[in-house]
Amino acid sequence: MRLPLKVHAVKIRYREQLLQKMPHGKFYDYRGKRHVFVFYIPGDPSVTKQTAKRFTLTSKQGKIYAKHITQYIKVKAEYDELLVDWRANYTFEPPMVKFPIKQTFDPHLMDNKFFERAADNTGEMPAKHPVYSGDDILKSKNEQFGKDVLCDLGIPYKYEPGLDIENPDDFAPDFLLSFYEIDRCIYAEICGMTDDYDYSRRTARKINFYSRNNYRQGREIIYCFMHDKYNFDEECFAMLVLGAYDLLIPDSALDWDNCLPPSICE
Repeated sequence: MRLPLKVHAVKIRYREQLLQKMPHGKFYDYRGKRHVFVFYIPGDPSVTKQTAKRFTLTSKQGKIYAKHITQYIKVKAEYDELLVDWRANYTFEPPMVKFPIKQTFDPHLMDNKFFERAADNTGEMPAKHPVYSGDDILKSKNEQFGKDVLCDLGIPYKYEPGLDIENPDDFAPDFLLSFYEIDRCIYAEICGMTDDYDYSRRTARKINFYSRNNYRQGREIIYCFMHDKYNFDEECFAMLVLGAYDLLIPDSALDWDNCLPPSICE
């Protein structure tokens, strides 16, 4: 699914900043041994492609740099893919982004630290028909489909996280999603049995509870309603997730006076 423009620009510029702060390099074999080559170190102009540092992976320095370069390769691949997609859709360069992005109103302080400390798997309602998906034991196929969408979008999540408020009915949202590039997270509920009266009544109680405690639709929580438990709409869920991400990026965070070509290149 095509990323909203603001989300797309944020993802590119966030990775650009990450790459500027990390060593650059690659792995390959040299004289029969696996090496890590480092050709950029932030703040050290003496290290270039012509004066690259080379370490065997078994050496102390090699082990240290191997971790950095592995992360660099991952982020660089994400960056390159995002940039290719941007240039396939737009005739202008992505705008600069003013990090950190400030939220106008965030009643629960749902930032990256909130996501990190949130407990997962707190739901006490037993699964009648558990679904095993990787390391997760989910309660329905719809939750598995939702998880698959989040993985495809590259959105980190926690399953059935605990709420940070008094919660006498032990409600647990299905997911807590991390929009880490903008230092924000949001709950997601998949309401997949709206044809079941008891389920729908509990869902209504949950929504009322969230609303009374200042969890706003599209800002602290999103709801994805399925008309029955057998028809999960992946595009609808992805649209809701990306729409919330886009909504949480203030227009003022994008600097349209500076649409500079991205500065990371090989």
